[in-house]
Amino acid sequence: MRSLRGYWKYIVGILSIGLMIFQLYTAGFGVLPDIVQRSVHLGFVLSLCFILKPVSKKAPKDYVPFYDIMLVIISVLSTIFLLVNYQKLLWDPLKWLNYFDVFFAAVTVILVLEASRRCVGWIFPILAILFLIYAYFGPYFPGTWGHQRFSFDLIFQTFYHTTNGIWGTMVGISATMLAMFGIFGAVLSITGGSQTFIKLGQKLTGKSTGGQGKVALVASGLFGMISGSAMANVAATGTFTIPLMKKAGYSNEWAAAISAVGSTGGQIMPPIMGAAAFIMAQLLGISYLTIVVAAIVPAILYYLGAYVAIHFISLKKGIRGKAIKETISFGDYMIIAVPIVVFLFFLARGYTVTTAAFYSTILGFITAILAVSFSKKNFSLLPSKSSKLFYDVSISGSVSILNMASLLAGSQIVITLISLTGFGVKLSDLIVSMGQSNLFLSLTLSMVVCIILGMGLPTTAAYVLAAAVLAPALISLNLAPLVAHLFVFFFSCLATITPPVCAAVYLSSGIAEADWLKTGFLSVLIALPAFIVPYTFVYNKSLLLMGSTANVIMSVITAIIGVTAIGIGVAGFIKNDLNIFYRLLLILSGVLMVIPEVITSLIGIILFAVVYILNSKILKKRRMGEQL
Repeated sequence: MRSLRGYWKYIVGILSIGLMIFQLYTAGFGVLPDIVQRSVHLGFVLSLCFILKPVSKKAPKDYVPFYDIMLVIISVLSTIFLLVNYQKLLWDPLKWLNYFDVFFAAVTVILVLEASRRCVGWIFPILAILFLIYAYFGPYFPGTWGHQRFSFDLIFQTFYHTTNGIWGTMVGISATMLAMFGIFGAVLSITGGSQTFIKLGQKLTGKSTGGQGKVALVASGLFGMISGSAMANVAATGTFTIPLMKKAGYSNEWAAAISAVGSTGGQIMPPIMGAAAFIMAQLLGISYLTIVVAAIVPAILYYLGAYVAIHFISLKKGIRGKAIKETISFGDYMIIAVPIVVFLFFLARGYTVTTAAFYSTILGFITAILAVSFSKKNFSLLPSKSSKLFYDVSISGSVSILNMASLLAGSQIVITLISLTGFGVKLSDLIVSMGQSNLFLSLTLSMVVCIILGMGLPTTAAYVLAAAVLAPALISLNLAPLVAHLFVFFFSCLATITPPVCAAVYLSSGIAEADWLKTGFLSVLIALPAFIVPYTFVYNKSLLLMGSTANVIMSVITAIIGVTAIGIGVAGFIKNDLNIFYRLLLILSGVLMVIPEVITSLIGIILFAVVYILNSKILKKRRMGEQL
């Protein structure tokens, strides 16, 4: 990000406030026609991106170079051209209006790919170039991969003139729901919500065994729900919690792994999951609450396994909690409670995510202003505090929106080409044929692809691409659409902690000065239940709270015991150190219990009991020997 001063700072402020007002107005009083809504949204985003994001790390960061000024001007002109002519374009989308039309169609694609490169990296430009080559030279590809040649006119008219191209579903979601979600998160963050989450974690778990490790897990999980990014979460909470964990007695690798695991899990933790979950609801055409209900047990199992591992490794290392001096005021509670409660209230009443985020943002903003005024007992501060807070929220919200929108706009170009060339259908057929209609093998192949996608992309982008090419393959194997999408969603999230490319682990290891490979391996072990649960809910949907009440209760209870066993196995300690054989048996028993089948669960329970009894006998003999 550039750090700008002078008139550029004012320009950024004006654009940010303009974007904020546009998103709030359309969310509260009605969305504009698709192309209008999406083009204005993307016009703001591209302008801010080229002002705030330098072309490279070596580019100047204290002023905006001439070439970026030109890109901003072209972005604005492209938006204006589309607004003036969009009705003509809709009337005959496969016809050029004039030379300006051709120019802006091609240039807008380039601008979007450059913006996504600055925000995400090279992945989307490279994919777009490869798929453009595939689209142009389709007849030369062998076998089923061949297709008819698509002309320049058809491709770029699809991109610029229709809602099947740049102005498609992904940018539509960004221009409505996710923009409001970004503003909602900015209100919580700017008003002190992130610090309140850390204080809340201290209050809930700070005094217990391994206090600082549990604080980091809870705080990261709470903050991760609104940040929607494992990397942003590590940066926001890890810089505070990792030094405290190291000081408490955790090794560098354990401190880094706890931060990475806790930060990653926030994206799958209801009631407010990461941005990808909102996209899933939109793609499936179902209520967001349906996804929340389905995800609640897997998310709890994820954090329970991590919590148990932290508890027993703390016992092993003798890490105790300590009394917490920090207090949370009533105003602090209200700042985080009001927007979340309002958000869930409107969702429960059947309103859209966009509308729910709009009202929760407005009421959260008012609550924050009143809380500050009450704490200082000075209501004359209301006007100045309100304007300052709105400005800060506008800047923070705009940065969040431009990162997300650039990512989704870049993915939209790739998805358009995947759809146009039929590549997604062909890849789905390939996965099914490689799996030879074997569900488990197809799931494993899909898991690997999700993790590979997540290695180079943020979770939201990885999920979007996975949903486009993998979910249809799994659905063709008779999986329910929600189950298929949840499967690819979980593994898209877990890619951030899975070596060899694991962004959340890289960042947390850097903060903790830890060995990233050991941290990555440890993160996978701590989050091991999350790698198993998606397979289990594919074969038995009881962990998604679907099915008979008796089956759901039994599956949840055995899964909780199983996750506990896995956590103990990872820590390698009950009342004494466990050897590698017992640790592996515990992990195996836990895996068997997580599988929601009667026989496997019974075998797992028996194994768990056997290990516990044998270890108790060893401990008893050791104590008798010490007494002698």
